[in-house]
Amino acid sequence: MRKLSGAKLISIGAMCTALGVLCLYAAAVLPTGRVALYFLASLFVYVPAAESAYLGAVGVYLATGVLSLLILPSRAAAVPYIVLLGHFGIFKTWFDSVMPDKVVQSAVKVLYCDVFTVLGAFAAIKLFGFDMTTLSVALPIWAIVLIMQAAFFAYDKLYWMCQRFYDERIRPAISPRR
Repeated sequence: MRKLSGAKLISIGAMCTALGVLCLYAAAVLPTGRVALYFLASLFVYVPAAESAYLGAVGVYLATGVLSLLILPSRAAAVPYIVLLGHFGIFKTWFDSVMPDKVVQSAVKVLYCDVFTVLGAFAAIKLFGFDMTTLSVALPIWAIVLIMQAAFFAYDKLYWMCQRFYDERIRPAISPRR
């Protein structure tokens, strides 16, 4: 695998940051498609991570998070990206490269999502004064946890499909391999 030049990585990182902020802004202001736009924003950190430029991927994540806090009409709209979705792609790419066992990969990635979801809930309570008692959910807590686990598995699978699409179709156009 040929490494990209520093200038190309910086320009790709800047484009990924801009596209991520654009998706987060659209998720904050549009009445529909919020989940899809958050998912799309989370995909852009994969581009530098695919080149094993994990520092660049962290830079894209941090820049997107900071800019979204400054630009979005509501800071709360940036929380899902900052708390879980933004850095999941970096962790997933790294962990998939070091762990060959698919069952362990899936279990650890779901545990990773669980931990950061709980941290995000605590952050929402402490930073934004969110009151969990105002949520009136007709489901028991165990059902909510099972639904969240299924959603995390689906998110991981869809992310994997998008990674394959990027690797097979888009990446060769960005950095042709010889």
